Amino acid sequence: MKNAPVLHRLEYGLFTVLSRTLLLLPHEAARGVGRGLGALAWVLLRARRRVALDNLELALPELPADERRRIARGSFHHLGRLTCDTVSAHRFDPVELCRRLTLAGWEHLETARSRGRGVLVMSAHLGSWEMAAHPVGLYAEPMHVIGRPLDNPLLDQRLSGHRTRFGNATIPKRGAARGSLRVLRRGGVVGILIDQRVRPEEGILVPFFGAPAVTSPLLARLTLKTGAPIVPLFGHLAPGGTYRVEFQAPIEPLEGTGDEAVEELTRRCLARVEEQIRARPEHWLWLHRRWKR
Repeated sequence: MKNAPVLHRLEYGLFTVLSRTLLLLPHEAARGVGRGLGALAWVLLRARRRVALDNLELALPELPADERRRIARGSFHHLGRLTCDTVSAHRFDPVELCRRLTLAGWEHLETARSRGRGVLVMSAHLGSWEMAAHPVGLYAEPMHVIGRPLDNPLLDQRLSGHRTRFGNATIPKRGAARGSLRVLRRGGVVGILIDQRVRPEEGILVPFFGAPAVTSPLLARLTLKTGAPIVPLFGHLAPGGTYRVEFQAPIEPLEGTGDEAVEELTRRCLARVEEQIRARPEHWLWLHRRWKR
């Protein structure tokens, strides 16, 4: 901590103050604080606001401009609520968290696990993606979630603690293929968020909202190599400080392992994500520059 850069220590200090304040409030009130912070971010972060509006113009051009602006503003509000909800939820022990969870489609995960080839759980930066991962570790077995460490290692340590406190584990994005294969070959569960843009040299172009989007092929390559089914997973904030988590029917592996099979399977996965985003567009992370103009 003492040797950390000043900016990192400042960010960590602000986060600590925020987290301690939120834990003094009822959980539902913490979500309200988050919505207020999201509204403030909408006003102050003009560059990110522009990115969100540009993304919406490209992805949903059929909507009136006022409706796209409403969705963009709502996505800022939702991100604020989600951030404060995640921090506030640290107060929950396993029993209290389970009491607040409503699970749907759990049988899809159990059926996929019973095949003995491992399971790839696919999700996206939609709804309450952090909370959606916890039921796997609580009720089944550790899910090893692939993720890029935060730029601030102090905050990354706190986030990793939150992600692993109910039994899950993490796989660093760098070298993720090798780590994921180890987990799958012993019949384990790997989690991947597929919706964000990757560097051109790491991705392939597939349609997303009708526009070419650079997307990681790792999920498709892993399932084609191992035969592990892909189980889509999405979580959402629900009234009264609760959560709804839904496991969907698996996306089955295709025959073959070549580039065409990788591209087609990746396209199918993104199509499932797009379907979920269209149902709740204000709950997706539009402020990320998903399409490179």
